[in-house]
Amino acid sequence: MKIFIANFFYYSSVISELIFAGFLNYSAIIFRKKTIKDVILVYAPYRFKPWILNKIINDLKASSNKSKSYKIFKSLSKLALYKFSNGGYVFLMHQSSIKRCKITGFNLNEISAFYTHSQINQKGIQNIKKLKKIFCLNDYEYSLLNTYGIPTTKLVRFPVGINKNFIINNDKFKNIEKREIDVLLSLRYFIQNSHYKIRKRYEFIIKLVNLLADSGLSVCILGEGWDEIKYLLNKNVQILNLKYNQYPNIYQNTKIYCNPSLTEGGPTSLIEAFTSGCFILTSPIGLSFNLCLDDDSSYLIGFDKDEEDWKNNIIEILDNRSNYEYDKFISERGKKIGDSLFENLSKKLEENIFQKY
Repeated sequence: MKIFIANFFYYSSVISELIFAGFLNYSAIIFRKKTIKDVILVYAPYRFKPWILNKIINDLKASSNKSKSYKIFKSLSKLALYKFSNGGYVFLMHQSSIKRCKITGFNLNEISAFYTHSQINQKGIQNIKKLKKIFCLNDYEYSLLNTYGIPTTKLVRFPVGINKNFIINNDKFKNIEKREIDVLLSLRYFIQNSHYKIRKRYEFIIKLVNLLADSGLSVCILGEGWDEIKYLLNKNVQILNLKYNQYPNIYQNTKIYCNPSLTEGGPTSLIEAFTSGCFILTSPIGLSFNLCLDDDSSYLIGFDKDEEDWKNNIIEILDNRSNYEYDKFISERGKKIGDSLFENLSKKLEENIFQKY
């Protein structure tokens, strides 16, 4: 009953703000109000906290030399009111907001959006085609949207994102032999969203980490929520729920990072592990197409492989790790890491958002 009441009030408020936002936008059309200032009006209406898209836009803003040009809104009506009064360029933090903006009268040709990953039975491609700019989280989505007929002039490669606190000099990296965590998985346990639960493959992860721990490996899960199901995990599986500024210490003490997700835009944990000098073992998703295809210390493993296959691949990597030229593969990752730094991405975002035609 409590959930019903909470959802009733939530959706009632959404409908109210859509009506108000629509009124403002159609009024702007009547009065022919134009954009008058270089401000990025970010729409980030996410209910569950923490949410990675909120973190990304805050990191982009904090890394920018034009941080005061970012105005972040959870309410579409407040965004519309600001735009009506002051002008600005609308940037959606997820493609799922496009339909809502169309309904409320926003001109899609003046809107840009962050595009994370396509969903099965993708809808709304005609609306997506109308956008000013589409910032693609990974190369797969960039190529996919291009095959849908969206010109590359509208598409922007935007491989979010890595913070400066993950960047250290190569000579300060802990050698792979001295790292204490054999296998790291970095994600939260979050089951309120059924789609999220399925694509993260929680049941697979539980079986995998238990299998690895039974084999005597040092296994760690980094992220909130896992204490809720601690009873399902081998007692030797380490669970860490840390502040984000402590994450680099964990990655830089890890040999192999694993990600068995069914679908991802990123995840950001992949680029964090990549930057930290970890071996990468991942399903073919998201940023793996940017980072791993030509990286000698990254391995893609198919969706058809079971937990035993993953365990065997992990053990093989650990058994042969001394054969790798560690300094070489760290330095070769430099260009890709630079492309994903928030300070570089914020410049790219601003250049494209403020671009005049």
